[in-house]
Amino acid sequence: MILKKIDEKTYEDFVENSNQASMYQSISWYKLKKEEGKKIELLGLFDEDNLVGVSLVIYLRVLKKYYIAYATRGFVYDYKDIPNFKKALIKYFKKKKVIIFRMDPNIVLAKYDKDLKKEEILESRQLLESLKYYGFRHYGYNMAFETMQFRFVHKLDLIGNWDEQKENMSKSTRKNIEAADFKGVRIRRGTEKDLDIACKFFDMSGSRKHFQGFERKYYEKVFAAFGDNITLYIAYIDKKIYMSNLESRLKEIEQELNIVHDKMQHDNVGKKLRKEEEILNNSKEKYLQELADAKDMAEKCDIAAMITISAYDEVVSYVSGMDNNYRKFNPKYVMYPAMIKDAIASNLKTVNFLGVKNIFDKNDPDYGMYEVKRGFGGNTIEYIGEFDLPIKKCLYIVYKLKTKLKGGK
Repeated sequence: MILKKIDEKTYEDFVENSNQASMYQSISWYKLKKEEGKKIELLGLFDEDNLVGVSLVIYLRVLKKYYIAYATRGFVYDYKDIPNFKKALIKYFKKKKVIIFRMDPNIVLAKYDKDLKKEEILESRQLLESLKYYGFRHYGYNMAFETMQFRFVHKLDLIGNWDEQKENMSKSTRKNIEAADFKGVRIRRGTEKDLDIACKFFDMSGSRKHFQGFERKYYEKVFAAFGDNITLYIAYIDKKIYMSNLESRLKEIEQELNIVHDKMQHDNVGKKLRKEEEILNNSKEKYLQELADAKDMAEKCDIAAMITISAYDEVVSYVSGMDNNYRKFNPKYVMYPAMIKDAIASNLKTVNFLGVKNIFDKNDPDYGMYEVKRGFGGNTIEYIGEFDLPIKKCLYIVYKLKTKLKGGK
């Protein structure tokens, strides 16, 4: 086996005909990384004259003049001949001042259903162990975001129209979708001109979760690279709809209260009637307060944003953010349905909600976000993980010691 540089068309034709295609292996991702100024190559793996695998490889500078060669989501390859695959990698990257070849293959180790029941894929387990046997160093079974890519993501297979899809959602999800609709939360599809609005919400979420997001210039590059395959959703509150719904609900409560009061005048006033009256009065007070708050809102009040990217037969929820002051309006329950409906209309097969972490730990601060994603149906996907192949072993040891001292991996 031998590695060679290949052209964009050869690369894309191979990826399109594989079952491992993802956004991270697309030509658009390659163009984005080039636009960012990354050193990057399109490589083909040849067995004699037959192209058997491809990958885009990003060179990440370490130890001043050396590199990690990173194959994002791994080689698009069946991994049937690991010894010769390894030899080809070492032979090619030894000439490139590369210390480590790193990959996180797009190979599913296990799927988890809504009850977190695990279905492990035996062939993937065998592959993982084979890679370790032949000298690929496995990062481990991390449950969070310690590696280059998420090891766990949540995906939804599209099965038909929106109504059929909705039937497979949790009861609480359907209820939250209705609640967001009642509160007048609506979606508009933005353009690159709306990036200032979107970035404001991305920054808000980043600050809340203590991570540094990207600047507007980065998202401009994303738009340029993915073109028509990118969608910007902006969630906003339509004040007129919201207030109209509140006023209608208050009228209904008044009618119900009149019925209860009429019963109190003609029947024995027991605990049941008093409890019913108390519940209705509490609801009335709640909606009156909401109505008073709504009067101070702008006619169209932006509260959240999300960018999605379509690649091959999948749409990915790439980044999102919201103004936490409007958390109770549940904008995710408007943005995610919009993404799902658009994916159905475009005949896509999968919705990828991207990374989830610590899925078995209900005390994790991000567990609530996992429950939101899981509520839309689908499965949580566990990948086989990240692997390092040392190319220059002495420098690899130096690099690992140095990163460990800095608190890295």
